Amino acid sequence: MKTILLTRLEEDNQAERVYFSNQGYQVLEIPLIFLEKREWTSTLETLLKESEWVFLTSQHAADFLLQATSREILDSKKFAVIGTKTGEVLLQSGYQVSFQSPFPAKQHMFDAWAAHYPAPAAIFYPKSNLADIKGENALKRAGYRLAAPILYENVFSKESQQQLAHCLKTTTLAAVYVASPSLWRRFLTVFNRSGLKQMPKLYCLGQTTADAIAESGYTVCIKRL
Repeated sequence: MKTILLTRLEEDNQAERVYFSNQGYQVLEIPLIFLEKREWTSTLETLLKESEWVFLTSQHAADFLLQATSREILDSKKFAVIGTKTGEVLLQSGYQVSFQSPFPAKQHMFDAWAAHYPAPAAIFYPKSNLADIKGENALKRAGYRLAAPILYENVFSKESQQQLAHCLKTTTLAAVYVASPSLWRRFLTVFNRSGLKQMPKLYCLGQTTADAIAESGYTVCIKRL
């Protein structure tokens, strides 16, 4: 049976397991990601209190935020989310989602939200250390007050690198699935060190990741799961 490698955290792979199993793949999982929450400070608490909106572009940001602060503060906020999985984290904790992006990409989310809410507002956007700043400056120029603190670290551990290197040496991968540019770059770095010449078939989630793969000179199939 052909094997596909999933590179996200195992708890994030439920839909992918089902989808690729139905496509005839044997699923192998090696997370190329480790998340570590940063310290929640009084400064972040103040920025959150002063904001009307909270932007969440990953379910992990939602999880970490809910762990960090109180319901008393969050109950007064409006939430904008990038997709259904992020929204589900809020809904499961009893919060309502005021805006969900029509496409699961940050730039689409920012643009679509601004089109719906043109009046200047204060936004709290907690993110990872790897998040880019695309879209943030446009909101600021449009008159929105945006606080975008780093809430958690996204790292590529030595253990994950070793597991992936061993996998590439011992397993013939028919395909690899990556869900972000950072996961693609991490996979590619280890793949390039492996000495292998034939890249497995590549699947990804979203246009941003597809663009990153194309910039590296490879073709990819975008899957919307």
